[in-house]
Amino acid sequence: METINYTEHLNLRLKIRKIPENYPELIYNTPDQTFYDSLEDNFIAVKKLKYNTKLRNMMIAFEKEGKIINILTIHPITDEKIRNRMLNKRWIKNEEAI
Repeated sequence: METINYTEHLNLRLKIRKIPENYPELIYNTPDQTFYDSLEDNFIAVKKLKYNTKLRNMMIAFEKEGKIINILTIHPITDEKIRNRMLNKRWIKNEEAI
């Protein structure tokens, strides 16, 4: 069984951006897309969720250390930014990142 930890930075972002506290774990457990971020050397999970009255892509960045998952940050992201990061090969599609 994996242990999911929220970093201090993530908790601050949840509060500042008024994002529901369950979103990071929900995104991690049921992502629509997963990537490896070659620039930051961590993983990315993206899921469409309701945020500020609209359905938006919400992304989390996380690290895996064995059975420990540290979720680093969360924020909305556009389809265009996802495409650009894939085209620039910063984000590599990773169906088995999780």
